[in-house]
Amino acid sequence: MIPGIDVSHWQREIDWSEVKRSGVKFAFIKATEFPDKKTSLFIDEEMRKNIDGASANGIYWSAYHFFRTHIDPVIQAKVFCETVGEFSSLPPVLDLEVAGSKGERLNYKVRQFLDETEKITNKRPILYSSGGFWRSYMTYEKKSHTDWARAYPLWIAQYTTLWPTPLYPWAGWEFWQYTDKGKIPGVITHVDLNWFNGSVEDLQRKFVSGDNSYQESSRFPSPTESDEIVKSKKGDFDNSQSFFRGDFQEPVFQTRSSDWQKRNTDTKNNIKSAHLFNTKQKEEDWIRTYFLQKTSIDN
Repeated sequence: MIPGIDVSHWQREIDWSEVKRSGVKFAFIKATEFPDKKTSLFIDEEMRKNIDGASANGIYWSAYHFFRTHIDPVIQAKVFCETVGEFSSLPPVLDLEVAGSKGERLNYKVRQFLDETEKITNKRPILYSSGGFWRSYMTYEKKSHTDWARAYPLWIAQYTTLWPTPLYPWAGWEFWQYTDKGKIPGVITHVDLNWFNGSVEDLQRKFVSGDNSYQESSRFPSPTESDEIVKSKKGDFDNSQSFFRGDFQEPVFQTRSSDWQKRNTDTKNNIKSAHLFNTKQKEEDWIRTYFLQKTSIDN
């Protein structure tokens, strides 16, 4: 196994040359999130520096999106990929640890995000979650609702010195986040520590060169099946603040400056109007205008 870390703005300024010297071989870097009940995009302010620092020091890297259910999953995927740009090292990552829905409905939303991200990047995303969250929300109704996930690499969170507990439907895991209390040279705060289940050569072969083992089909249900999912009898499960520590990536989102919030009213109206566009190009132009460009201007 080889060691890695995952970081965000909570780690502040990172000396990536020291991180490299400590033996770290890979890093997952926070990129984007739509904070709870907000329609304005949060871009991690350290994302670009962290990507550049990891890349310059020969550390395999990827970026992750913190998933929410109150924003359309396809929009989340488009904005995430547009923000990061080219995933020139490891595949993109979906960070799944909070939810506003359960069961089949949540599975459908997650699959929408993953499918759109793969279409854009031509790389099958890595799926981050914990046993506590996965069993409580994803397999809430039936285990079989998550059979599709076997086609995706698993990055499991379990803070223990014991081997991670098996998680249905996977036979094993690729990455394991085993603590959020790590200390390494180059990072002044605590940092999440991870293992990759293989050698550097395995990491390169599976995730960098594109020759990975995750080529199974993971298409969506038919339109009829999709309608049934969206019309779930139980509706959305309103428990979006159920975080899973131990299990869990970083503290509950703290409200950022008012600059992030002043766009809310206009953006809410524009999210509704987005569905009026009848071409893919117009939709993508709308996403760039109301999320990416506005975020850049305001900062």
